[in-house]
Amino acid sequence: MNFTRICLIMFYDFMVKEYGDIIYNINKRYCEKNNIDIILSEKRTYKDRHSAWERLPLILNNIENYDYLIWVDSDAFFKNKAKNIIEIIYKNKDVNFIFSNDINNKNINTGIFIVKNSEYSIDFIKKWAYDEELYNKNSKPKWWDQGVLFDMINSNILDINNNYVSYDYGVLQHFYFNEKPAKYKKAYILHLAGQSYSDRLNSIKNYINNTDQNKN
Repeated sequence: MNFTRICLIMFYDFMVKEYGDIIYNINKRYCEKNNIDIILSEKRTYKDRHSAWERLPLILNNIENYDYLIWVDSDAFFKNKAKNIIEIIYKNKDVNFIFSNDINNKNINTGIFIVKNSEYSIDFIKKWAYDEELYNKNSKPKWWDQGVLFDMINSNILDINNNYVSYDYGVLQHFYFNEKPAKYKKAYILHLAGQSYSDRLNSIKNYINNTDQNKN
């Protein structure tokens, strides 16, 4: 089975533009290397929700144009020697969502996830994005859309538990520049989760400098 239409999508606005632009360009180079399209949006859809929610309408607006979409946060980038993530898709072609576990593997972290173009995926994302009851009853509102996803999984809404796989922490992503480098060397993405703006900017600049010097 050949997947000829795969696209990475990102969203960020002026609030994180300084490091967002750097990370976008890193991801763009990765996409060019691996024959993956890339789409960047700065357009806000929601009027009263955190910008993290914008990933969902952005997915819906583009999913029918591709076989798969790869969502990546604005503070997450593919590492210099990352393998082609299409390999992950080939291994999981029978599921609609491919997620990554959070640190300690206790929950899912949506810094990166992959969505198959299917009727199921579209229906699930519509409910995730626009169901007001789920939004108002979010058990982890400080985690925005990710909190609603936890609730949907815990309640097995739309039979989601039979429609996704989730990779252990450290396979698709890890979070810190110096975090167990031997163990997480093969992770696809470095996700600067939980860091301040300045720390994220410094981390990405340090990574680029070390990559240029050591070709890691």
